[in-house]
Amino acid sequence: MKSKLVVVLWLLTLVICSANATAQVVIAQISDTHIGEHRAPHAADNLRKAVDMVNARHPDAVIVSGDIGENAEGWEQARSILQRLKAPVYYAPGNHDVHTKDVEKYRRVFGKDYYRFSVKNVDFVVIDSQLLGNYDKYEAKSPAPLPSETEAEGHEMLSWLGDQKPQRGRPLIGIQHVPVFRDGGFPDPKPYWVVDEPYRGREIAILHEIGIKQMLVGHWHNGRVFEREGIIWRVAPATSWLPWGGQLGFALHSISGDGNVDTRFVELPNAEP
Repeated sequence: MKSKLVVVLWLLTLVICSANATAQVVIAQISDTHIGEHRAPHAADNLRKAVDMVNARHPDAVIVSGDIGENAEGWEQARSILQRLKAPVYYAPGNHDVHTKDVEKYRRVFGKDYYRFSVKNVDFVVIDSQLLGNYDKYEAKSPAPLPSETEAEGHEMLSWLGDQKPQRGRPLIGIQHVPVFRDGGFPDPKPYWVVDEPYRGREIAILHEIGIKQMLVGHWHNGRVFEREGIIWRVAPATSWLPWGGQLGFALHSISGDGNVDTRFVELPNAEP
């Protein structure tokens, strides 16, 4: 009798472990909220709508992928609105949050700018793309160098990233604000819109080394999904304003136990840019 009970318990454990390994994880991604941006006078109201819509969908976690606010007041207002989210919230900095010499200001408010976290059976690494490029001047025609102290911070982050090995049976997904590549239809060739060399090659080599095949990014303000260098880049739309057209909204990612991702873009109805 006891041996039968042991077998039953063992089989039950296998079933539970198998269910956990294949359980779907749902992540809502809110990006480019830009609270305080003069070109986005309705940004706060749009973010409130997005929060209500995300709560109605009951995700397992929410990622806020950068360009949160234009100043300390914008950060505070954004955080106040985002506190209404019912799921855990994880932040990644954008180029309106971190510039070439002020990453410590962000860290004092939001904590770490690069880190690892887990949601059920999926692991995520947040990367600070502002340590991999100079985005201070929108009109720059060629990539500007980083200050030496910021470049050193970037080297330290990439060293950390290289140590983020995947755990057996658990997908590892990357998050950052600035995409590393353009897709075929992106209309602007300025270096402002992507991570450029020499940082691009260094980051991509590490992403391949640690087995990342999916990246959740922002920065472009409209939703796109494309593949480059064996990685699928999932660009969330903005909630704030539309420099390239499209629809305001957020992304909803369903992640399977084997690491496949299905992305749906959810439009904010009656939102004003």
